[in-house]
Amino acid sequence: MKPLVQVQELSLQFDAAKAAVLSNISFELFENERVLLLGPSGCGKSTLTFCLNGIYPRELDGSMTGQVIFNGKNTADYLPGELSKQVGVVFQDPETQFCMLTVEDEIAFGLENHAVPPSEMEDKIVEVLQLVDLLAFKSAPIATLSGGQKQRLALACILALEPQLLILDEPTANLDPEAAQQLIRTIQTLQRKRSFGLLIIEHQLDGWTDIADRCLLLQSNGELFYDGSFKEAIASKLASLETEGIWLPKVAQYVLPAIAPPYQHVPLTIGAYAAQPIELPDYTLHKQTETQPILQEPFMKLNNLSWHVKDRNIIQDVSFQLYTNEFVAIVGANGSGKTSLSRLLAGIQSPTKGDIVLQGKKLPEWRQSDLRKKIGYVFQNPEHQFIAHTVFEELAFGLRLRGLSEDIIIEKVSQALASCHLSGMEQEHPYTLSQGQKRRLSVATMIIDEQEMLLLDEPTFGQDARTNQELMQLLTARFQQGTSIVMITHDMELVYHYATRVIVMEHGHKVADMPTAALWNHSDEQLSAWKLKRPIPLQLQQLWERKCTHVFAAP
Repeated sequence: MKPLVQVQELSLQFDAAKAAVLSNISFELFENERVLLLGPSGCGKSTLTFCLNGIYPRELDGSMTGQVIFNGKNTADYLPGELSKQVGVVFQDPETQFCMLTVEDEIAFGLENHAVPPSEMEDKIVEVLQLVDLLAFKSAPIATLSGGQKQRLALACILALEPQLLILDEPTANLDPEAAQQLIRTIQTLQRKRSFGLLIIEHQLDGWTDIADRCLLLQSNGELFYDGSFKEAIASKLASLETEGIWLPKVAQYVLPAIAPPYQHVPLTIGAYAAQPIELPDYTLHKQTETQPILQEPFMKLNNLSWHVKDRNIIQDVSFQLYTNEFVAIVGANGSGKTSLSRLLAGIQSPTKGDIVLQGKKLPEWRQSDLRKKIGYVFQNPEHQFIAHTVFEELAFGLRLRGLSEDIIIEKVSQALASCHLSGMEQEHPYTLSQGQKRRLSVATMIIDEQEMLLLDEPTFGQDARTNQELMQLLTARFQQGTSIVMITHDMELVYHYATRVIVMEHGHKVADMPTAALWNHSDEQLSAWKLKRPIPLQLQQLWERKCTHVFAAP
């Protein structure tokens, strides 16, 4: 069979970089093949996609050797824009792809550029919006969509062009658990109907290992160190996977400690574990001991909070209190109002109705400089908070406002860089970092300023296994020192292991507010209605107990 894509001895280096981003990479992709591209944050995965769709070397400030051949033709020989219909990329940050104001206009823009007759456009727009469950938002302004909805819109724009190769760069990172599984099912259905190649860049592998034919593994220096099945990678390359911080499927993470080498039959999915459940050591299912907040005067009070945008009710009549020494997770479906609520809490947005009281004083009464000393906010999109031209100055900015000496600033910045794996990048512009590095920088800018409350919107987005763990350890340390943490996340394992309290949002309403342990007492049907899933440790525990019950009940 003739390859759809041939990558031959590809190396790439940016002019400003000291080392190559990609080093001597060779592989092939075939028609209708499904391949996972995995590696640690910053190893060059997204850069490789720019080589596959022809952006590099045409727009490269640097040097590239080797070649990329698509359909038998070198990508460098295609005319500008010619490859964009054949190689569709849904980028890590979907906002970088948008150039129109409304959902339908964004999809129509791509169709117009490829000379699709106007008489065919409406049907195509409706078809792809139905596929990604956005038809109800057909006329909506893109700015009003949630992060997950924007991700699905970017996918719809690419699907409308019917590419031969679809590249998905962390497609489920901003999706709730149910939406993520729905997206994977949609991709499977589409591939059967339209027969395109699929390259998936992901950190969260659950659901993708079911459909992937093979995986490509990159290490931190941009070299390809494995090409084959993921199961075989666990059996033969487990040490390298752990060293590089490459995620395993969550089921495999919990089951591995109970299996002896050579790890030939590690289940990658809940279904595989259910077929042959085994008892797991208690420590693999470890849950952080929940601490009770210091229930004195609340740190923050929300009183009948509502926020409307034109004719849309984004937040509706929300009331609750936040205390010191709490680790709160705000969860719910995409578009349920989680990010909007966090922006109100941070004082970035003003409510239409109701008020927020911080330590006895309403938010509008606080000077912004004083408010920022109390509350740190990490945006869903890290670039929205960067204000300096270098990584060092980004971290030093708040410290300078506090009047600290230069020696102390240098010391604190160096510590923050080391703790977030950004040492050596002091003089890089924040926008030149990988998406995972940008996220770590955005978290570091808040941690370094020592506010009393941290609000974090998807803090682990784009992180490999190692940096994910270290970021959460940093947040846990701040929590244990008395900082209140409020975290928006779709990751139920983070909620299970770290949060002491959970607030569930649905259609702009607060529909549940309880200690974390109480959330899992709800039925699977109720959790599903909230677009949540029981965390993997509890699912595994249930399956094992079910097997034991069945064995003891047998005659």
